[in-house]
Amino acid sequence: MERFKIETLKNENRMSTQELLQLIQAKIDEGYTDFEINGCGQHNIGGSSWARDRSKTLSFLVRNPGQRVGAMGMKGTRIIVEGSVPADTGWLNSGAEIIVKGDSGDTTAHCAASGEIYIGGRVGTRSGALMKHDPRFKIPEFWVLKNTGSYSFEFMGGGIAIVCGYECEEFDSVLGKGSCGGMVGGTIFVRGKVENLSHCVEILNLDEKDIEFLHSGLKRFLDKIGRSELFNKLTDFSEWHKIQTRAEAVKKRMPVAEFRQKEWISGGIFGDFITDDYAVYELAGTGDARCRIPQWDKKLCIGCDICVKNCPQNAIFSDEKVYHSEDNKCIGCGICAALCPRQAWKMVENNREITK
Repeated sequence: MERFKIETLKNENRMSTQELLQLIQAKIDEGYTDFEINGCGQHNIGGSSWARDRSKTLSFLVRNPGQRVGAMGMKGTRIIVEGSVPADTGWLNSGAEIIVKGDSGDTTAHCAASGEIYIGGRVGTRSGALMKHDPRFKIPEFWVLKNTGSYSFEFMGGGIAIVCGYECEEFDSVLGKGSCGGMVGGTIFVRGKVENLSHCVEILNLDEKDIEFLHSGLKRFLDKIGRSELFNKLTDFSEWHKIQTRAEAVKKRMPVAEFRQKEWISGGIFGDFITDDYAVYELAGTGDARCRIPQWDKKLCIGCDICVKNCPQNAIFSDEKVYHSEDNKCIGCGICAALCPRQAWKMVENNREITK
């Protein structure tokens, strides 16, 4: 079928995001797979659409989109944006191919789990954060022609990112400030100057496999964004390095307060406005603050110690095969009750009155 074109602004009347997405899905159900959308800030274009016949590729040519282009995009979806986009491009991408010819805003490729994201300009703050890789699916790739904003690739757990640093010679770091905080996996290839990285990562030289990957990948990337003339300039691999997690950093564990003082941004994220006291507050209550309390039944227990070995708080212990849960450690999560093969643990509502 021919390309279906959608104008989202007619006679000064703007089509809502809901109306646009419902129209796209209705046309997909009619058999259309190729769309051209002149947007007006509508969100989620491309990502929330799907075809019942998964053998067909859904293609979107988009202008002037809003946030979350391709968010939760699935395999078999191709999205091309003529121009720039705001935040959350490719958020939770699950297999879509997303091509942005211009810049992309904050949190681009945030939580990306599969698919390819190609950006023909810059990306904003916290882009690439929480990228991950499930070995059952194709590894996610995130390509950026120029540079990233600060705190990029925070808590990255997998995937591959490539930051080409084109036209970024004036920057102290093409990854901005505080990049790679809490990173535990994945690889970042970067061209140009890099500073202020987290201590949990290290900068390494490329090996032959890295060069082979970049050589073939850069040709593909530059063709996608229409900048193939830059291939020779960007394939001087003496200008490239890779960033990976230090092996010892993955194994190392430290209190949160110590991490914030030694590994995190100097002065804290909001150091320009407040003085951080580095206090760490519990995310879950213990003792009387719990919503539920575990109770143990001696008659049902077989002494397998599964509860002891799996309690995340180390709150359960046995005294001559009598099991106890320490109130000042237990958070009432219920893991003991869920894992017990004989239901010797059960969770009950905490109805204790809290008094001063």
